[in-house]
Amino acid sequence: MKNIFAAFIALGFFTQVYGAQADGAPATACVYQYKGEVLLIEPGYETWLPLRSAVTLREGARLKTGPGAWCRILAADGTFINLYENSETLVERLRLEKDNRDYGFNFIKGRILWMAARLKHKASKFEVRTPSAVCAVRGTDFTIDLASAAAEIGLFEGQLDVKSGGKETVLAAGSEAVVSGPGAEAAVSAHFSGLMQAEQRRYLKLKKRAEDLRRKLETRENFIDDFVRIQQQKLQDFDNRRREKLNKRK
Repeated sequence: MKNIFAAFIALGFFTQVYGAQADGAPATACVYQYKGEVLLIEPGYETWLPLRSAVTLREGARLKTGPGAWCRILAADGTFINLYENSETLVERLRLEKDNRDYGFNFIKGRILWMAARLKHKASKFEVRTPSAVCAVRGTDFTIDLASAAAEIGLFEGQLDVKSGGKETVLAAGSEAVVSGPGAEAAVSAHFSGLMQAEQRRYLKLKKRAEDLRRKLETRENFIDDFVRIQQQKLQDFDNRRREKLNKRK
């Protein structure tokens, strides 16, 4: 954790302060960890700003990673998302209530790993849009890799519905679909490509991390809000100490 946050502590920009939802409800999701240059556009704004701490996410937020960078998103239902380098996504819907989940993401470019939490006794709509396909998620672990408008989708666990070219294709675990572009139908393979085999190995390493976080979410109410508050307080304390040192030198 120390190494992860060292990258943004070194940036000499403003201190970002994001807490619970505007209506006072607990946050639905946050950028839990990241490394390198990760930029965020907050809903209602147009300027990319560099992250300096863990932050909560709201509908309309847009995230982008630079070369060699990555970030991880944690949602209150236990959904875990890893956005790789040179990637970008838009949060279109982010709603989680007692008996309902409605998530919608527009994945714009790059590579991303989704580990969608399985829900019991809840209505769930979880969609990921790309330029060439729409993925309907059902407690599913999968990766999307975008090369221009083409999408390569690998499914590690669960079931995934891929809509493209006017048709809906159901993927089984251990298979992948390639959609060559907008309007094209998905070409399904029962075996992973070399790229997806490598991604599966990365997924298995992150799986335990996601499971640990899900246990914390189950046992600690307002875990996300508390985590973000603590990380931002650490950053504020660091900035205060730095200003004090600069003032003493004057």
